[in-house]
Amino acid sequence: SARYLAFEMGAQKIRVNTISAGAVRTLSAMAVGGIDEMFEHTERRAPLKRNIEADEVGKTAVYLLSDLSSGVTGENIYVDSGANIVGL
Repeated sequence: SARYLAFEMGAQKIRVNTISAGAVRTLSAMAVGGIDEMFEHTERRAPLKRNIEADEVGKTAVYLLSDLSSGVTGENIYVDSGANIVGL
């Protein structure tokens, strides 16, 4: 959807991007069944060998909202310590 929207809105100078965050330790996340196993899996398998922090997702959003990303549209940016590049 982001790609289609980016194509349609680009002529109006509107950029459309998405953020795909990995699991983040929050109070509400702790209610998800198996969340500890997800965190352990990320620490073992992700290239950065760690879980992400909520502020890392926020920093990515700030980047996308700023002029630093003025040439970026139609993209999905993963903030997950690289977990998306490895299989289960």
